[in-house]
Amino acid sequence: MPQLFRRPALPAGLTLGPGERLLARAESEAGPIAATTRHLVLPADGGFHAIGWEKVERATWSRDDDQLVVVETAPLGAEPRRHRVGLGEATRFLDVVREQVQASVVISRHVPIVDGRGVRVSGRRPPGQRNLSWVVAVDPGIDLDDMAVRARIESALAQVRAEVE
Repeated sequence: MPQLFRRPALPAGLTLGPGERLLARAESEAGPIAATTRHLVLPADGGFHAIGWEKVERATWSRDDDQLVVVETAPLGAEPRRHRVGLGEATRFLDVVREQVQASVVISRHVPIVDGRGVRVSGRRPPGQRNLSWVVAVDPGIDLDDMAVRARIESALAQVRAEVE
């Protein structure tokens, strides 16, 4: 009987944790990339850089240069780490990445802070865990050095957390 669906092969040198499964794999200019049940795995310095799905702020496709652009979440006020990976055509892989990122989001709310600008508070769940990871993304123009603004941001975080905890 012919095999209709073939599982992707694990990239050489990549090991998975207990219970973790490979969902998709694609070839990039820098080496293989993988999507597992717990991580987005990118090539890095002859090895791999694994990003938990709850830590992927966004993953977008740049049609201009056929690259996957991945932005990792960062602590309040810190610059997020960005990755660009040339993929060519990898539609199935991109679909898996989108699904995994969306599946990690439990709640996401934009809360106004000052003059129409605000923060996006997101509660993300790491695969297989109960506790949420909280991320606050700040709109451009918000002054994080202003203590009153910081207090409003803390209040926004508490407000959104109260919706699910």
